[in-house]
Amino acid sequence: MLSLCLSLSLVSNLGYSQSLNSTNLSSINIDELSDEQILNYLKQAEGSGYTQSQLEAFARQRGMPESQISKLKMRIGKLTGGVSSIESSSNQASTSGRQQIVMSEGEVFGKLSNTPRTKSLTAIQQKIYGYDLFQSDNLTFAPNLNIPTPKDYVLGPGDEIHIDLWGATQAASTLVVSNEGTIRPENLRPIYVNGMTMEEFEKLVSDRLAAIYSGLGGDNPSIFYQVSLGNIRTINVSIVGEVNNPGNYALNSLSTVYTALYASGGPTENGTFRKIQLIRDNKLFKEVDIYEFLQSGIKGNDERLMSGDIIIVRPFTMRVEIDGEVRRPGLYELNDDESLSDLLEYASGFSNTAYRSLITTKRNGLDEREVLDVNVSEFDSFIPKDGDFFQVASILERYSNRVLIEGAVYREGEYQLTDGLTLMQLIEKAAGLRGDVFLTRATIYRTNEDFSQNIIPIDLSKLMSGDMEDIRLQKEDLVRINSIYDLSEEFYVQISGEITEGGVYPFFNQMTVQDLIVLSGGLTEGATGAMIEVSRRNKDANLNTSAEIFNLEIDKSLSLDYEDRNLLLEPFDQVYIRRTPGYTVQQQVTIEGEVAVPGVYSIGRKDERISDILKRAKGLTQYAYPEGAILIRKTEFSADKSNDQISKEYLQQLRSKLLNEGAGLKNMSLEMLIGRLDEIEFESGSLESSDDAIGGSFKKDLIEDVAESDSLVRNVDIQSQEPVALDLNKILEEPGSKYDFILKEGDVISIPGRLETVRVAGEVTSPLNLRYDKSYSFRDYIDQSGGFLQTAKKGRSYVQYPNGKRKGTKRFLFFKFYPKIEPGTTIFVARKPERRGLSTAEWLAVASSLATIALTVNTLSN
Repeated sequence: MLSLCLSLSLVSNLGYSQSLNSTNLSSINIDELSDEQILNYLKQAEGSGYTQSQLEAFARQRGMPESQISKLKMRIGKLTGGVSSIESSSNQASTSGRQQIVMSEGEVFGKLSNTPRTKSLTAIQQKIYGYDLFQSDNLTFAPNLNIPTPKDYVLGPGDEIHIDLWGATQAASTLVVSNEGTIRPENLRPIYVNGMTMEEFEKLVSDRLAAIYSGLGGDNPSIFYQVSLGNIRTINVSIVGEVNNPGNYALNSLSTVYTALYASGGPTENGTFRKIQLIRDNKLFKEVDIYEFLQSGIKGNDERLMSGDIIIVRPFTMRVEIDGEVRRPGLYELNDDESLSDLLEYASGFSNTAYRSLITTKRNGLDEREVLDVNVSEFDSFIPKDGDFFQVASILERYSNRVLIEGAVYREGEYQLTDGLTLMQLIEKAAGLRGDVFLTRATIYRTNEDFSQNIIPIDLSKLMSGDMEDIRLQKEDLVRINSIYDLSEEFYVQISGEITEGGVYPFFNQMTVQDLIVLSGGLTEGATGAMIEVSRRNKDANLNTSAEIFNLEIDKSLSLDYEDRNLLLEPFDQVYIRRTPGYTVQQQVTIEGEVAVPGVYSIGRKDERISDILKRAKGLTQYAYPEGAILIRKTEFSADKSNDQISKEYLQQLRSKLLNEGAGLKNMSLEMLIGRLDEIEFESGSLESSDDAIGGSFKKDLIEDVAESDSLVRNVDIQSQEPVALDLNKILEEPGSKYDFILKEGDVISIPGRLETVRVAGEVTSPLNLRYDKSYSFRDYIDQSGGFLQTAKKGRSYVQYPNGKRKGTKRFLFFKFYPKIEPGTTIFVARKPERRGLSTAEWLAVASSLATIALTVNTLSN
């Protein structure tokens, strides 16, 4: 199509990667062209005045494959939505020409009505044999225009004929067959050629030229000629009946019945594939059988169409279905004289697992369905009927000569049952018994004809020694030879505590504690060498003893004492590696705010107090407000990290640092260190929880259960951290006193700067922050906030100081004493509880109760 403009513009403007040139288009790939490029090339071709035929012929001359030309047509059709202006101009310029080159996918063959073909097939359509033949984009049955003109081609109005002379005389003439069926050479009268074949026309030309040019004939001619077909005409055919898109179609004159069927979308679900009729001059001209092409690739009776031809696709007359063990199950259309053997041939024969002796047939009777069994001897003579359903069964899932052996042999599996095969011979086929065989007993499981099973016990030791007669095996016998480990409990040992990878490990003979420690990755840094404990299951009859306990000593080199080395582990032993007393990782606290050196500090002693940390932090600054100091401490419900978790987090940070900063280093020790760190699991869920964390979780669950079951407990809020009020002035005046708390891991000491505001919140007119004035009282700040609301409960008002302490309002007789206000204080006014009046039902209940009481009193008084 547009190969001319493609070859010129791609090379000159874009330097196309496929190295297109003006003489070779054989390597072009349309799929690699963008939509924008194709549209640009289309505009260039239209502007240059090229016709469809010129562009397509030029592309073929330069070697463009037919598949790429077809792809280009479809791409342009999708982009333009129909016929381009090139096509229009070419049709207007000449009343004849080759087939109109349409652009859309639905109009590959010049279909007059643009009806798109549906590509998604229904379940029935997928079953119909041959239905998808005309739904494929890869098999279009397009006529090949790049071939010599066929000798039997029939000329008609619109065909273009080229006559070339060379030799002693050179001349070229292009003649177009007129609507009257004639051609008119220059200076000659019209010649009627309509209905002539190309072979007849060539003979006519030869006779006419021989009369004019004497050098054309004879034994030594000096003038030569050639007759060829240029643009071919467009023909109109009608496709009716059971086709997906019936109608009138404009095709080129080389199109055949298959070409027209593809253009119309092929037969419908009800259309025939066996008797497609071609009507010419109001007579049945040919009958086409699509199955002939599907089975052998021969397109019998695929007649070249002529203008005015009618193709009729009638409904099928007989269709049957075959399913089961055939290579191509589905729906097949049969002729009246075809047998079951023909159906099997269409279905490509039986599959490998098909039962070939008999096929079950379900047939529609007059009133009900019936079942027919067709034996293999009747396949050639059995004539199917419309609606028959053939079911090909599979062979049975059983073996006629199989025995099985499994267990303590070297080659378990299935073996052939030969004549006279015995148990000893089967064991030899299985490469003999393994060393772990249990010789006391083996078992043969035998299946009887009624599918019941018998068990035949065998003493293998007597069989192998020849003290008992060998047993002859039967079909489907299963020989089970047990291993000594099949009849005993699986052995294991367990290690836990200060070990790299604690858990359960397989037990080995002659295994020591040292071996188990090495197997589990070695001791951790916190492991003690003097407290290794081995717990062993109690095997004695002493009911007062639940386990035997052994204590061992070991050093970090994993060397054992001589006596301890002789202590071999037994199955199910549990080894505990204890932690060194007092071992712990660094614990840290944070001091922030108005201190000279704020930051994170490690706890040096277990009895280190707040005053000690303040000394290490160089004391308070001149802007500190000691009265507002507060301690934030983790509760027993916080998820404290164990020593192992903290250590592994540090190792994870080390690994990240090495990967980021040492990426360019080629250090073997560094690579080994990173590899070792990769083996450490950093998932917190895989680490053992500390006793404190377990205890805290239990306490939390206990409190929540009480809160749910006790109606007196309301709004229990379990926090992982809580403030602790400090009296920092007392701590500084009396270090080590009861006010000076002992620090714990995670404590945060916050010392604010000077505070200058008082916050009023709750049931007041305008809650806000106010400037602190030492002359103002509690009521003054309430008045500054607009006073109490009607919903305020004045007696429940309280203040909270910056260090966390709270003080409420006190009452004495009719007097209220409000707490003192300091900088940073928060005043909170509580809300009155909502009161709900009694409903009608409640009033009736009260009245009824009062009446009952009055009646009781009256009765007692009388």
